[in-house]
Amino acid sequence: MLLAGAGLVTAGCAAPSTTQPATEAEVTSTTPTPTATQTPTSRWRAGKIAPAALLAAYANDSVQSGQPLQLHVSAAAPWKASIYRIGFFGGKGGTKVAETRGDKRLFTGKQVDPTTRAVSAGWPVVTEVDTTGWTSGLYTVVVRTSDGGTNIPFVVRPASAEGKVAILAASMTWQAYNIWGGASLYKNSAGDFGGRSYAVSYDRPYDHALWGAPIAMGFDIPVARFADEVGIDHVWFSNADIARDPGLLKGAVGVVSTGHDEYWPQSYRQGLLDARDSGSDLAFLGANAGYWRVGLKGDEVYCAKDAAVQPKNIRWRDLGKPGVSGGGVLYDAFPVAGPMVVRQPDFVLFDGIRTKAGAEYPGLVGIESDRYYPGHQTPSDIEVPTLSPITCRGKGTWSTMSYYSVGSGANVFATGTMNWTRSLNGPSVKKGITAASADFSRAVTANLLEGMADGSLPAASRDVPKLPDYNTSGAA
Repeated sequence: MLLAGAGLVTAGCAAPSTTQPATEAEVTSTTPTPTATQTPTSRWRAGKIAPAALLAAYANDSVQSGQPLQLHVSAAAPWKASIYRIGFFGGKGGTKVAETRGDKRLFTGKQVDPTTRAVSAGWPVVTEVDTTGWTSGLYTVVVRTSDGGTNIPFVVRPASAEGKVAILAASMTWQAYNIWGGASLYKNSAGDFGGRSYAVSYDRPYDHALWGAPIAMGFDIPVARFADEVGIDHVWFSNADIARDPGLLKGAVGVVSTGHDEYWPQSYRQGLLDARDSGSDLAFLGANAGYWRVGLKGDEVYCAKDAAVQPKNIRWRDLGKPGVSGGGVLYDAFPVAGPMVVRQPDFVLFDGIRTKAGAEYPGLVGIESDRYYPGHQTPSDIEVPTLSPITCRGKGTWSTMSYYSVGSGANVFATGTMNWTRSLNGPSVKKGITAASADFSRAVTANLLEGMADGSLPAASRDVPKLPDYNTSGAA
């Protein structure tokens, strides 16, 4: 699969693909089904996941509306691909916009770069789907056979974010955790960190047994559903889109990073800074944003996590540049779990919420968290509306929200916790998120999105707790 405008990276591969390229006659084109009725459906979830040996598929991570969506499908039985736009849609979360079918055809080849251990599939495109007229948003392809299904998240992007709230899907994080072919940026299939890859490729299916596509399910899809429910005027890009062309954010009234935006190339970080300094509000709905500095070349994301291997591709904080001024916070702790505790009940984004100092919202803090650190490149005009005591590996620390302002008039908000996006779907017994917690996060996020969309977010004042400086808690 090729990212828009990118060439397939195959140089230096240890072994050539065992597949043959598709001929022109083998690539079909599909016209979208009518979408005027936008019939709500929950079928955008694949349901039973097919064994990877019997069904695997992938597509572009992002395509501009009007460009073809390219599908690569390996299937042991005839298959059907249904494409859904994610949104509110009566609470069911999706509507089908297109469908295409294909015959049994198995591809087993893969390529492994001996230097970076990056795995790519190199499979041919088996069909192209016309996206003319599609609304910008987060979508998923569900490919199904008699053996089960597989999900492929992707973005339909516009030509510009001018005048709109831009939401950024963290596709580089999707791939960082994707272990299809035997390695991710975290480990190999045997669970060995030393056997991890130093780069990961978009040119391969997503793994479902471990991470891969499920990253989008927990951290991006809830945002797409909720933004549509709130009804703000918004568009979607992948973070790779912005890394390739930071100018896409020009004129955006706000920019929203979803729940697990961990991997940032220099160009992406600069694009966020430029947007902020031009007056675009920013929001970070997760934790650990902007932690790793990565390279993005063609279809590959480079991050060795070892300065001896790739000196520049290490943590941003090691380079003295944490996040976007840390988003007002810095990554602090994993694993953590606990309630979110209100410190500043009159905080602007708590408007209309009946809360008070010390109010607790179970399950909202976890499984990774950020916190405010005094003096660590922290803006002077900053508020810390929550202060949640937590314990990480036997040591005490805190999770905090933050909200700060800059001279351009832009405001920057961070939730400080990774469970925030999951709570937008409602209560979760597994995460300990109660109905009251979900109501709280949804109300705060609605105030945020509406304030970004209409430009009504006020400037921050300074209201901070007395906390130890960076890393004195020892939790991270």
